[in-house]
Amino acid sequence: MSGQLIRLALLLAAFGAAPALASNAYVDEVLHALEGKGLLSAQDVQDIKLKARAAERREHAAVTPAGSEYPAETQAVHKVASVLPKPPEGVRLWGRLQPRYTYIPAGDHLDGTASFTFRRARFGFRGPLNDEFFAYTQYEAANETPALANAENLLDAWIRYNVFSDSLGDIIVGQQFITGYGRAPQLSASVERKFPEFLSPGTAGRARGLAIERGKFGAPETFTDGAFGDRLQYGVGVYNGPDLSTNNDNNELLYSAVMAVTPLGMTVQDEYEIRDLPFKYLLGVGYSWSRDSGSLDARVQRDRLGRPVTLDNAWWQAFGEWHARRWFGWASWTQFVSQESDGLLSRSDGMLDSRLRSRAWAAGVTRTFPLANQRHWALGLQYQQVDNEHPSRTRFMRVLTGSSADEVARGMDHGQAIQLMATYIFNPNIRLLNEYAWFDADHGIDYGSLVSQLQVDF
Repeated sequence: MSGQLIRLALLLAAFGAAPALASNAYVDEVLHALEGKGLLSAQDVQDIKLKARAAERREHAAVTPAGSEYPAETQAVHKVASVLPKPPEGVRLWGRLQPRYTYIPAGDHLDGTASFTFRRARFGFRGPLNDEFFAYTQYEAANETPALANAENLLDAWIRYNVFSDSLGDIIVGQQFITGYGRAPQLSASVERKFPEFLSPGTAGRARGLAIERGKFGAPETFTDGAFGDRLQYGVGVYNGPDLSTNNDNNELLYSAVMAVTPLGMTVQDEYEIRDLPFKYLLGVGYSWSRDSGSLDARVQRDRLGRPVTLDNAWWQAFGEWHARRWFGWASWTQFVSQESDGLLSRSDGMLDSRLRSRAWAAGVTRTFPLANQRHWALGLQYQQVDNEHPSRTRFMRVLTGSSADEVARGMDHGQAIQLMATYIFNPNIRLLNEYAWFDADHGIDYGSLVSQLQVDF
């Protein structure tokens, strides 16, 4: 540990001396070295760069007023440079790769699965355009994405305007996570999204629109501190919806709002907490509403009923989490209700009803243990329960490995799942997740599965 502290001290000393020794490129290299050692996150690096360069510009403006200390030829160079277009500072390529192996034994007259796949293969560009604007894009390149209707497509493309970040909040416009999706997307302990997330609004939780958010609860769209000393996180938004990668041609909008209290400050973004941090907790609620005649839910109803369908959709959510001393725990609940004033709807079991009401909840805990060379290993446990009446959601309540008839048949509407995780963390950006899951359907197929997934962020 003393050696690590000495190396960190040397790096910080070098960082402090960097302005006198070299350019911003030197500072960038030091920051990326700290990131590579797991001492800083990628977002920490971006924030430090922005603040440092803003401070540098303020200091320069205070010390050298325009035209006061430069010779005429130097002033001419600065004048020309000031009107030339400047490249964005800090925009860089990033991505996430999740190659995996999935094993499901044969049973109940269904073939088993022994398959190498990509859960995700995503890349994009992100970074500050200047002191006020931040750009973020993400493209899905996986060759099979059963959880997404838009395989090999654009997932995120948004711009953040942060002038009001310390008052009203950040303004985000573009294709983004819906604020009513619930807890901010984060580094998950499991290899799959939670059942409550599959019932949430949007496709993969996203839609095109405009949002105002304050607090790291809204990551990745915003990384500001919450209101009242980081004790209140919130977001409101209006979107084309509830579909992803579609424009709105019929005046059907999705409205959402979310808020969370964090009395001790915002909790961390990783469900494997590798640091020995003090106790913090979060409690939140969310609500979303939309008219819907073109999404997956409306199309399934149209196909089953043989007539056009327009749904009134509403989502309610509640969630909480805590962390303390390398422990991390979470719980979430979602209710999704659809109804139509003109007639009955078809439930997932084929029966007709005046409305569809689906509910799911999940709870889990992890414990991380430090090893040498800043590596860690972790254990996790998660329990989930679902009561689903939306036929569009049935195929997601399973191990997501593909779209074959046998695999889709394992989707369940009513039942529970228990997941055991054992994860090896090489560093914050590289980890190997191993998960055994048992799916216990109230009416359907019971089965177990084993997934081993390498996750690399760059």
